[in-house]
Amino acid sequence: MSRELELARELVRKLEEAEKDSKVQLSELQPGETFKIGEHDFIVLEQNGCSGTTNVISKSFMAKDIVFDSNTRDYNKSNLKRVIEENIQPVIESEIGAGNIIKQAVSLTSVDMQDEFKPCYCKVRPITFDEARKYNNLLVNKDLDDWWWTCTPWSTADRGWKRTISVVSPSGNFDYSSCYSGGGVRPFCILKSNIFVSKGE
Repeated sequence: MSRELELARELVRKLEEAEKDSKVQLSELQPGETFKIGEHDFIVLEQNGCSGTTNVISKSFMAKDIVFDSNTRDYNKSNLKRVIEENIQPVIESEIGAGNIIKQAVSLTSVDMQDEFKPCYCKVRPITFDEARKYNNLLVNKDLDDWWWTCTPWSTADRGWKRTISVVSPSGNFDYSSCYSGGGVRPFCILKSNIFVSKGE
């Protein structure tokens, strides 16, 4: 019996070593390279060497045809925030570990630089308009079949834009969409760089 147990332990050890050998530390991946979180490919957008973190976004949608909200541009109060935190964030946490995702303060300043809403504090969220501009060349995915949400309001009600949110096309163009319309969801998050991941496609 002890011999069988010893063989089983040796098999587990070899499987663990093989799995580790097939993975790389997230910090080793360059911007534009992809890795797996469960069955989903994520793109490395930026390595933050000083903080030991990595900015990433899903390559494809993790949810489709999601309404931002029926009547608000404030991501803090939106249906999209609820969908991400209840349906998408748990999937990422189960694969990466909740402690490896960095909570951050996110500005909800509008495209035309109006500060109508308070910052949002979250771990997993849509990308902002400014981030989408910064990483634009890395975000293009023409296989997507819909525009996708940012968390940035287009403007304010006082300026005639009561229900509009900035969105990004599969080819990287920007536009606005009514908050009560449906759009794709590509979650953005900041991960600790010292975790081991499997390379994507």
